[in-house]
Amino acid sequence: MSGRSPRILIVRLSAFGDCLHTVPALVALRRKFPEAHIGWAIEKLPYSVLHGHPMVDSWHIFPRQALKLGNSKIFDGMRDMSSFRKDLIGQHYDAAIDFQGLTKSGLVTWWSRAKQRIGFKGEDSREFNLVFANKRVKPPEEAVHVVEKNLSLLKPLGVELPEKPEWVMPSYAPEIESTRPFLNECGLIGGDGQPVKYVIINPGATWFTKRYPPELFGEVAKGLVAQRKMPVVVTWAGDDEHKAAQTISTIAGGKESGVFVAPKTNLRELAALTSQAVLFVSNDTGPLHLAVALKVRTVAIFGATDPLRNGAYGSGHRVQTGGIDCHPCWKTTCERVDRACLTQVKPGDVVSSCNHILDRMQ
Repeated sequence: MSGRSPRILIVRLSAFGDCLHTVPALVALRRKFPEAHIGWAIEKLPYSVLHGHPMVDSWHIFPRQALKLGNSKIFDGMRDMSSFRKDLIGQHYDAAIDFQGLTKSGLVTWWSRAKQRIGFKGEDSREFNLVFANKRVKPPEEAVHVVEKNLSLLKPLGVELPEKPEWVMPSYAPEIESTRPFLNECGLIGGDGQPVKYVIINPGATWFTKRYPPELFGEVAKGLVAQRKMPVVVTWAGDDEHKAAQTISTIAGGKESGVFVAPKTNLRELAALTSQAVLFVSNDTGPLHLAVALKVRTVAIFGATDPLRNGAYGSGHRVQTGGIDCHPCWKTTCERVDRACLTQVKPGDVVSSCNHILDRMQ
């Protein structure tokens, strides 16, 4: 890069959790190049929770729908994509880093006209991605977790893997204020005006093979209120997760026992609720990694995916798995049908993991 302050583009378009896994690389870049202009090409959903980030100078919203429009709107899609490309070119990036490793993310680095286009080498580069980068990095063997793999892409820019990856997140102060009526209604605001200690259970996940049954989550919630006398807030998104949240609350005794179904939230409101919790219990899903980024301890139940690669990163977290031979399978359907990797996780063991964390926080 030239002697002037560098201009660096991060390319991580989706998904929500994977974008959060890219935040430590953003922070490491900013620490190394405090005067740099750093942009991020991203899709709307993860942007909704990351916008306002103090370390990002410009955002480029990838028009994902342009790739899915029918023939009747093909010209609208072409216009949106053309506008996206012109926006990238106008920033005159020196380097573009592809943290996604797909064809579309590789195209974005190429469209940026950055002289240095950095991407993964080997199995982390998929589809036709290898066509676009002119500097390829194979993560070291010790970089097992995706956070570490992402950080390894910074080496061509002179950024070494930090001993302790760091998350910095936007402020959610307005959303925190908007959660107060719900917390107050549930009796979760103390006499000092601050939230009392509560646990969040988040039962959702995109893949069926990641979802711990709501009936078992209900037993976890029941165990928490019985053993800890600690209130539980059950978060959700969409109709199916709302039904799961209601099932969990009913099994655990509902409001009378201190188990509350959260109101409908967007991702920033979810971040606000999460940031005020003392523990987050979840499947492998984006909100789990949001909790990690917000420095909230987690207990995660892993089904089809590998916690060594995709688990809650850092110390202070706990993982529960079914301990069966076919885990992890990385499949969205279960060939065994019974999803034993999930159903064999005992609620009592999950509660024990929660107690382990909570005891060490006192």
